[in-house]
Amino acid sequence: MPGFATRIAEFAEREGINYDLLFSHYWLSGEVACLLRPGFAGGWAHIAHTLGLVKNQTLATGARPEPALRIRVEGEIAQQADLLIASTADESMELVSAYGADPKRVFVVPPGVDLSTFQPIDRTEARRKIGYGSGRLLVFVGRLERLKGVEIAIRALALLRDRSHDDVRLLILGEDSKDADESEKDRLKAVATELRVRDRVDFLGSVVHHELPFFYAAANVCVMPSYSESFGLVGLEAQACARPVVGSDVTGLRSVVRDEVSGYLVGGHDPAAYAERIGRLLDNPELAEQMGLRGRLLAQRFSWTRTADRLEDLFDGVIERAQVRVHASARQE
Repeated sequence: MPGFATRIAEFAEREGINYDLLFSHYWLSGEVACLLRPGFAGGWAHIAHTLGLVKNQTLATGARPEPALRIRVEGEIAQQADLLIASTADESMELVSAYGADPKRVFVVPPGVDLSTFQPIDRTEARRKIGYGSGRLLVFVGRLERLKGVEIAIRALALLRDRSHDDVRLLILGEDSKDADESEKDRLKAVATELRVRDRVDFLGSVVHHELPFFYAAANVCVMPSYSESFGLVGLEAQACARPVVGSDVTGLRSVVRDEVSGYLVGGHDPAAYAERIGRLLDNPELAEQMGLRGRLLAQRFSWTRTADRLEDLFDGVIERAQVRVHASARQE
């Protein structure tokens, strides 16, 4: 990171660029901003996306804790950044209570969803597009790591199959990760084989963004059994496509999914509880459709236009205050 920060500083000096604002995402780019900040007169805004201390409080069995370096860097960011953007009110409180951030510098700005891309599509057409025919589909979208709870979804599928839902298939979309020095995809395949549902679980890897709506629309239910989420963007995208969500009752998902309105929020990590909620929706297509339509209405509150307008207002304030500091410093000299 120091080398990357040095190259940015050298580029700015060589090109004669004076940046008005540093905007860092995640703790790694936040570390770069920490290093750049002393040499820049402009303001600094940061969005964490996830917080290491919060992730460590809700680790899945066998998952590797976030390193002490990350926790330390996140603490420095919380103390130094002019503006800290949280995705939810819960995350803003965590920044204050766990990292000692000044509440006056923390603002909640939920991410948005592209409602023109993620929108309802006829299920038959969506399935034709992705190469699936009849049979009910569950979809999981996200990076394959223990934090995301994909094993819970597989175990729930096995329970559903035992309950005569023999046509149900689970589509898993997302890149593999090396959690605890092993391939999470290989581990999940072994779990599916052990539970005798390997023939009903499709690992499809990463999917380009503009094709995601077809997978959401093709599914009967979107499943999000995460141990922790800073914001439930996948759930929001699924709802924008008018599909119900069965997810974990964690802060990030509570902000976008309404329990028993647009889906179900499940407390704890019991696959049987997930199987029961998923089964309700599979056995009652009318209920699933109603929840999906309500989810679409909820998603319309999270447009990118609204998010961008709010960020622009906050950035303008940071830049203005930075300029005041520069002028005050110049007068003192």
